[in-house]
This record gives sequence, structure tokens and C-alpha cells, in this order.
Amino acid sequence: MTKITNATSRRSAVLITGGFALTLMAAVFWHERHSSDAATLQAPAAPSPAMTATLPQSTPSVQATKPSQDALTQRNLEEEELIGYLQRTFGTYIQHPKVQVQVLEKLMRFVQSRYPENWREQLAILVSAAFPELQDRLMQTFAALETYTEWMNSERYALMSLSDAEKRTRLWQKREALFGEQAYEIWKDQWQAEQFQDRLANLELSSAPVEEKITQYKQQILASFPDKAERLIANKKQELTDRFLSLPSVQEQLRDMPPAQRYAQLRHLRKELGMDEAALTRWEDLDKTRDERRANGDAYMAQRQALTGGDAQNAASIQALQRKYFGNEADIIAAEEASGYFRFENSQQYGIN
Repeated sequence: MTKITNATSRRSAVLITGGFALTLMAAVFWHERHSSDAATLQAPAAPSPAMTATLPQSTPSVQATKPSQDALTQRNLEEEELIGYLQRTFGTYIQHPKVQVQVLEKLMRFVQSRYPENWREQLAILVSAAFPELQDRLMQTFAALETYTEWMNSERYALMSLSDAEKRTRLWQKREALFGEQAYEIWKDQWQAEQFQDRLANLELSSAPVEEKITQYKQQILASFPDKAERLIANKKQELTDRFLSLPSVQEQLRDMPPAQRYAQLRHLRKELGMDEAALTRWEDLDKTRDERRANGDAYMAQRQALTGGDAQNAASIQALQRKYFGNEADIIAAEEASGYFRFENSQQYGIN
């Protein structure tokens, strides 16, 4: 129970927000995050067109008469095709607990649609035919998976009433009780994303300077995703950069820096996350453009706030200010403000906007 104890004791003092969620993770990082537990058990790519026919979208009604010989032959062919597909697709990695769950979920969908009255018996037959040497282990995993699914259904509303931390603890306790240490392989992506979230929370609480936090952040990525960190960094540079820059403590330090120092720190972060020189130059130019745009917007807001009242003269003065500061974009700014949105009211997020 070591992993559960560690997860339970972690602080949940900081909630990292932003439009990157597990994505990244879960995309990478997070993931959806917890709305559907079944989403953590993703199936592999769809089979060939011939295989697709074996996975119907709806459950056929049970016929009162016995199926014809042609129907039985067709059903046997479909099952043989399914067995072959499972062996080709999963055979190399069938020893892995997560792959075993993926196989069982595919088989469950198939037999529940074909044999609604005795689908469990049919599943055992197909498991034995596809992977005879692992029949006992797969059926044990199936029993645990069915119990877990029933528990999730019965506890759905109770889990919804819990905090994220409480829900997380309950889920891992149940998973470990049913699957043992294999739970951390079956739900590996979610486990890694949660570990990364915990490390980000600790990083946010740290009083270390930004430059040191950048180094720690890179180490956290490597520690949280040891089997895919390099690939993650190569493919998700921008999401990872934005995730770090979304930390309030990081923004606070960047805001207190002179522009030249801030540009240097942003460049350092992006370089650590694998951006090349051309990209670094483009981003620095964009940072400077954003700062100029923000300074212009702040000056506009200061003068706008000095105009009080709602008479026509003030309205005309505001329009004149908008034309002065935004030129061709004045109509856009006016329309935004008419709808209640003032783009320069919120603090600037350095490196993001």
C-alpha cells in the first residue's frame, strides 16, 4: 500500500489551472480528467474492415428460433477472425497487465452483443482459444475488472460528491485491492499524470528562483514520465512551456523582473524544453511585441478610467481614445467592451499572452 499512502499524504494546496489539462498529460499530462474511469483503459487502433463487422454498434435481439446453419457458419467465421485479430494485435505484449485489460474489454463488447444471455461463458471460450497459456490469469483479471466496473457504477454519485484528492484516494484503494501492484500498470498513464501534478504543486509552493524552478521542472518531467519523457518533450514543447508559465509563483517572479532578464529566463525555459535557435528568436520577438501591445493597452485603460460618467461626450472621448491607441482595431475593442469584455483588465501572463 506504499503508493496509496504516498498519494494520500501529498498536499492538494495548489490547483494548477489552464487549458492544458492531463491532456498534455492528458495529452499527455491529464488528463480528462476523472469524469469517466473507463477512459483510462484506451483500446488500440480499430481492426480491419473485415474485423469491424465483428464489433456491432447495437445489441441484436434474441431470436425465438434457432439460427440457420449459414448463420452459425458466419458466426464461427467472425469468431475466428476476432481470435486472429487479437493474437496479431496483442500477442506480442499480452503479458502486460494493461494489454490484458484491453483484450478483455474488446472481448466483452463482442460477446455481450452476440450472446447477451451467456456472454461470460462465451468470453471464457474465446479467451481460451486466443491465449490458452494465459487463460487462468486472464479470467482472474476479468473477474477483478467486472467487480471494479460494478463498484464504479454503484459508487458513481458518491465519488462525484468527493473532492479530487478524496476521489483519487478511493479509486486507487479499490484498484489496488482488486488488482494489486498491477493496478499501477493498468492505469499507468493516469498514475504518471497524477504524480506530475503533485510535483507541480510542490514546485508552485517552492520559493526557489525561476531559473532553479526551470531546472526542477525538467527533472520532474523526466521523473514523472520515465518511459516517454523525451518523446513528450519533443512533441509537446509548447504545452509543457505553457504549463510551467501558468504557475502563479512563476508569473509573479517574471512580473518583477526587468524586461531583459525576463526575456532571458523565457529563452532559457524554452531551450531546456528543446526549442531550436530559430524558434527561440521567434518567441523572443513575440514576447517583445506582446509587451509593447500590453503597454499600449495599459496606457489606454488608464486614460479611459479617467473618463467618468456615461454622457455622449464621454462616449465620444472613449471612441477617440480607442482610435488613438488601436487604430484599425478600434472597432474590435469597442465591440468587446460593449459586450462587457475588457482585454487589458486582467494581468498579463508573460510568455503566454
